[in-house]
Amino acid sequence: MEEWQVKHSGEILCVASNQADQIASCGDDGVLLWSSDGAHTGSILVDQSLPSPVSGVCFGAGTSLYCTAGRQVCAFDTRSLTSPLWRLQLGGCDDDELNQVSVNEKGSHVAACDDAGEIHVIEVRTGKVCKTLRRQHENVCTSVQFRPRRGAELATCGLDCKLVRWDYSCGRPLQREVLSKLTISETSSAGAQKASPQMLNPPFLHQISFHESGSVLAAAAEDGAIRLFSGCGKDAMKLAHVLEGVHPSSACQVQFSSFAPDSVLMSAGNDRRIVAWNVSTCVSQLTTRRSQGKKTPSAVTARRSKPASAASVTASSASSNTCDTEAQLPTDTVSDTISHSVVGMHPTKINWLTTCTSNNKVVIADQTAALKAYAISG
Repeated sequence: MEEWQVKHSGEILCVASNQADQIASCGDDGVLLWSSDGAHTGSILVDQSLPSPVSGVCFGAGTSLYCTAGRQVCAFDTRSLTSPLWRLQLGGCDDDELNQVSVNEKGSHVAACDDAGEIHVIEVRTGKVCKTLRRQHENVCTSVQFRPRRGAELATCGLDCKLVRWDYSCGRPLQREVLSKLTISETSSAGAQKASPQMLNPPFLHQISFHESGSVLAAAAEDGAIRLFSGCGKDAMKLAHVLEGVHPSSACQVQFSSFAPDSVLMSAGNDRRIVAWNVSTCVSQLTTRRSQGKKTPSAVTARRSKPASAASVTASSASSNTCDTEAQLPTDTVSDTISHSVVGMHPTKINWLTTCTSNNKVVIADQTAALKAYAISG
């Protein structure tokens, strides 16, 4: 583990990266910028125009950077951090803080989700809200991600155990999955085995991440499991695989790595474990099946992946109508070929993670003032 020397004044709430391997982290004191080797390159300090704490940050197209603080969304140019390009104060209760902020592939729209379960979609060109998505999440919306290659579509999840797909151009939900009934099995393929009490917790959803194809989505949940959903086009995304038994407590982070997006899925939990999953075969099967439009009987259950001994990861290498589903079975499965490697046991609770493209690093934001980085090797 490598600890970066320049520090925030307190806890780091979020960390993000872009394809150029710029890193941004945020906390009570504002936003700090870094290179992938840990060199500090710039700062956006909290002042009267940027309230504290800064809870979310993400990179956009080119040199753009977006952050959330309180009920504000701010846009910056990383070449000149003295003042924002625009600042948007959202309405609503001040207590309903903004959580994750995300930008679409084209860099034309930004979305931010909040504690009230609402998602605010902002047009970058004008710096104004073009659509507010509401009345689907019953409480905190924890994560929002634009779906790659699908135009005006995004997905959200929350502490109500819901995963929702949206068409944000018209503000309409396309699909709603309620995971409260999709509990972890108490038996493994090796025979009867009782699940830990944590595994029986409701699957509150903490974060989601799309594969770059847009056909696979990973979701990290309170019960410690990582769920993989798959689907293409306008079809509903269906549960295809459950990665369980590695995080004994809440899985709080999940992200397809930028250094090997087709093979390495990163996760982190409140158990302080940082895990790299080798999902190359799984992703290949799911993206191939979806692209071919293959149909299989609906009576096939989702495969569950248990920890593999001596597992290793090579890092180089709905229809259009809204539907509620609880224990509905997916339409296809993947083979049991997902292995994992525990990259490390982090010294403190993990708040956020991101990955670097050029040097196979995972950068961790935690409850201390310093970022930490782990190198992923074969």
